[in-house]
Amino acid sequence: MKKIILIISILLLIVSIIAGLCFGTEFISPLIVLEDLIRGTKSLKFEIVYEIRFPRVMAAAFAGAALSVSGAVFQSLFRNPLADPFITGVSGGASLGISFAVIFSLGPILTIFSSFIGSIIAIAILYIMSFGKGFGGGIFILAGVAMSFIFSSSVMLLFSVAESQSVHKALIWMMGDLSSNGILNQWIILFIISVIILLIWIYHRHINIISLGRSFSHSSGITDGELRIILILASILAALTVILGGIIPFVGLMIPHIARYFNGYDNETLIPLSAVTGATFLILSDTISRSLISPYEIPIGVITGFAGGIFFLFFVFKSREVY
Repeated sequence: MKKIILIISILLLIVSIIAGLCFGTEFISPLIVLEDLIRGTKSLKFEIVYEIRFPRVMAAAFAGAALSVSGAVFQSLFRNPLADPFITGVSGGASLGISFAVIFSLGPILTIFSSFIGSIIAIAILYIMSFGKGFGGGIFILAGVAMSFIFSSSVMLLFSVAESQSVHKALIWMMGDLSSNGILNQWIILFIISVIILLIWIYHRHINIISLGRSFSHSSGITDGELRIILILASILAALTVILGGIIPFVGLMIPHIARYFNGYDNETLIPLSAVTGATFLILSDTISRSLISPYEIPIGVITGFAGGIFFLFFVFKSREVY
């Protein structure tokens, strides 16, 4: 049954990729692109699909997969259904980095690099703190929240002394922006994301054991070092999505729940299903953001925010009897 669900999910992913290539400010028939490929010609529409839409669809797919896998890992490790990839302070560090770069006009490459460095700083701080005595899942989350407050306050400080145009650019990026994915060599980032997802999948048995409780995992031979490795890998996944599309909310929180509903809690199949489902969801979200109010483009974070809000209401409604 799980294999059938995974196959269906892959088919939906293929459909979403085709939709992402065809829809936008202008509908481009896949037959036209196929005809150009067969003839070996490059029409304007073919260039739009190949040069603009295809890299963006790939960025959305890998960002969605990375966020979903990261969210699935955090929810399993912390045994918290509301755990999110950005609870480590990754989004706060990235926001501070991008705000600093935009306000001081460091250029596009340094801007993306600065946002990634901000994310890595947040991860590094938590990693150092993880060596403290009694540093468990709850403390990890609280430390991440505390750093997020510090970073967000720093961002507001920068905004208070910056020009309005620079503030607007930073805010657009913070709402999710996949249009700038050509700034760096995108394929290198996609390859790194693929490798990290594979490494996390290799640790799927460790994640299953850790999700049963820290005492049980210790008695089963899972060391704190292995736990740190998994946490760092999941955090780096979230940081890499910052390069591809800025801060995209709710994907890592929502998609693992959907995947878990059809798959169960076994991370051997949950991780690949989360990756495929997350990729499909973010491609469709990006397609909607480009097509809904043509020729204007809605930040993708707005679309995922609406979906996340509806999901939260459903989650609260479903859980009301428990509380």
